[in-house]
Amino acid sequence: MKPRFASLENVAVTLTVTHLRGSFTGKQQVVHQLPVIIGRSRACDIRLAPNDVEASGRHARLFFDGEAIWLEDLGSTNGTLLNGTYITRAKLASGDELELGLGGPKLRITFDWLTAHWPGNAQGETASLGTCEFPLRSPWRFPIYGLGLLLLLLPLWFGSLAAAVFLIPLGVFALLLGWGMARVNLTITPYHIEYQGLLRQVTLPWTDVTHLHVRQRARGLTTYAIIGQTRCIYFRLPDGATGIELAQLIVRRTGKLWEIMPSDKN
Repeated sequence: MKPRFASLENVAVTLTVTHLRGSFTGKQQVVHQLPVIIGRSRACDIRLAPNDVEASGRHARLFFDGEAIWLEDLGSTNGTLLNGTYITRAKLASGDELELGLGGPKLRITFDWLTAHWPGNAQGETASLGTCEFPLRSPWRFPIYGLGLLLLLLPLWFGSLAAAVFLIPLGVFALLLGWGMARVNLTITPYHIEYQGLLRQVTLPWTDVTHLHVRQRARGLTTYAIIGQTRCIYFRLPDGATGIELAQLIVRRTGKLWEIMPSDKN
């Protein structure tokens, strides 16, 4: 197994550490770089109070291995708990709570994968990674499917030829629209990214990409943009781990960072 962490010292990322229990209860600390050490020692990046005796001087560390943020116990006296379970090493999810010794200081770690600033690693990507497809299916496709079926069934309910002439074409259109929403996807190859949308298809070579933008739209919608020299690709990320994987892969393929743009909110 390759030592994945050895090449990822000083990774720029944004974490918020909230002290839930201990001498610094209520305090928040923002961490902009990994790895970090947690403990009572003055040399620690996330320091605990000297009287938080359940915690060790160098108790635990947080680090990034290229795919996930990890919590690792550093051989502490009283152990490290993640969400109430003792661990030696475990992956972190945003919002996880870690306890430094049973009954000791408790911290909540929050972060946003999609706005974390990972360094590009395009040189490390090879053609052996092949082609990856990421469906971007809209959650609206199911209501639109339902609307299409309703429009097709209403003429039977009314028993009207005029209703059939008017509603059946609308029903067919809604079904085709829902079908189109189910076919939206991004295809990533070692050489380019391809967007297949409802109305257009865009192929953008990695060498043409100049910026990666993230913008918070109205109503809480977040739009991602891959900006090229002559064309752009706009999309919303899938939820969960699939979206995280896609965001990371685009960063690694382009060697660029996601830049947070001003919000469209008033």
